[in-house]
Amino acid sequence: MKKTLTLFLSFLFIMIEFSACKKKEIGTPGENEIFLLYKTFSPTSLVIKKGTTVTFTNKDNANHSVSSSSGLFNSGKIKSDESFKHTFNDAETYNFFCNYHSSQQEQGAVIVQ
Repeated sequence: MKKTLTLFLSFLFIMIEFSACKKKEIGTPGENEIFLLYKTFSPTSLVIKKGTTVTFTNKDNANHSVSSSSGLFNSGKIKSDESFKHTFNDAETYNFFCNYHSSQQEQGAVIVQ
């Protein structure tokens, strides 16, 4: 009886641990949307037309930000499941990065035509 109870409790503990480690559902970015993920953006580049608003959505459990290399925009802290929007009015390439992670690792570009 004691052995059966021990096995049952061990099994129950393992099931609780696995359910707590459940990965967050990410999905696919919508049109003109970029996901912020651990040390990456998805997609890393986006081609749009002038006047388009891009939504940057944090799909990670950690905080992120989106800052343009030229200083045009800076989202500040974007918490999990929050978003930042920016409208791109001029035709050029806008490189951006996350302030919370190395700009060498987490960077991307919006190409406005």
